[in-house]
Amino acid sequence: MGARTRCLGVDDHPVVRQGLDLLFGQLDDLELVGTVETGEEALDAVAQLRPQIVLIDVRLPGIDGISAVKRIHEASPNVSFVVFSAYGDKRLLSDAIAAGARGYVMKGSPPEDLLRAIRTVADGKPFVDPSLSPALLMTSAGSREQPLSEREREILQLLAEGYHTEEIARRIGLSVETVKSDTKRVIAKLQADTRTHAVAIAIRQSLID
Repeated sequence: MGARTRCLGVDDHPVVRQGLDLLFGQLDDLELVGTVETGEEALDAVAQLRPQIVLIDVRLPGIDGISAVKRIHEASPNVSFVVFSAYGDKRLLSDAIAAGARGYVMKGSPPEDLLRAIRTVADGKPFVDPSLSPALLMTSAGSREQPLSEREREILQLLAEGYHTEEIARRIGLSVETVKSDTKRVIAKLQADTRTHAVAIAIRQSLID
């Protein structure tokens, strides 16, 4: 058995933290190394417990979840984030992705979706709750009139698999500037806010795997 993925839970509701303890206690591949109540505590806990994944609520006392994600991401860029929230509006999703989150799951979703999000993000890929796909599709309505080319799909697929611009350029035999230009065009076509948002939209629309 390989090493388990280390996760930290951040939520101010005791019932949520207790639920995470119970859920993770049944797993062989994921380990809950701790839970805290606030964004401030999360900053310290990440430094002390060194989780690979931080599962965090948006609404927290003191530092809100989005701000905490941004601050932790700046200090510990190797940590990945899954936002676990009762709120599913597009602005929060966009803000979370812009701050550095790779996953966004609704609290009303089945536990299987939460675990799938954590495992997907741990694998270096983005995850957006299936219930949010209508909002994503609305933001990318124009993409049907601007279909992605085969090369643009290939670039998106490699982005989803965690490759950086330079690596993508080497793999498909293009210059770095061409890949950057193509990536900007894809983001515009999908009306996304960031590369990660574009990947999430593409996955929801089955444009890539």
